[in-house]
Amino acid sequence: MPIVALAEVVSFAILGSSVGGSVGSYCHDNPGVSGCVNSKRDILNLSSIPRMVVNTAKRQDVGPCNVPKYNFDQCHDQAVSAGITSSIPTAGEARFDNVPPACMDLAGVLTGSCGGDGPRVDPCGSACLHYTGLADTDFAKISNALNGH
Repeated sequence: MPIVALAEVVSFAILGSSVGGSVGSYCHDNPGVSGCVNSKRDILNLSSIPRMVVNTAKRQDVGPCNVPKYNFDQCHDQAVSAGITSSIPTAGEARFDNVPPACMDLAGVLTGSCGGDGPRVDPCGSACLHYTGLADTDFAKISNALNGH
């Protein structure tokens, strides 16, 4: 780019910023003047569109581990007709087959242990869960949840 053209670009930038600053200051000092834009909402003429009102109603019920209750309701509804089978391969382990998708999503919270401590669950297929490190109470919680209780 020739130096003359560069000088012209710089002079237009300086002139434009000084004019823009002058117009902006004028519009700020004289609100309501036709042709002045006073806020970002004015650029698109959004003044007639109401702003979003945030609903402050009570939050939905939650189940164990702060998981929304409707997730557990979906698991219950699907588990009732799924025909889930369980087996105990060795002491402290359990395997559940034909587990519906809504219950697969809740696999980690069905025992109520939310912080990562407690039984470990591994998926053994698209509809299969294998738990290890189970106490009798953990097995009872999982069985009740997966049997629609």
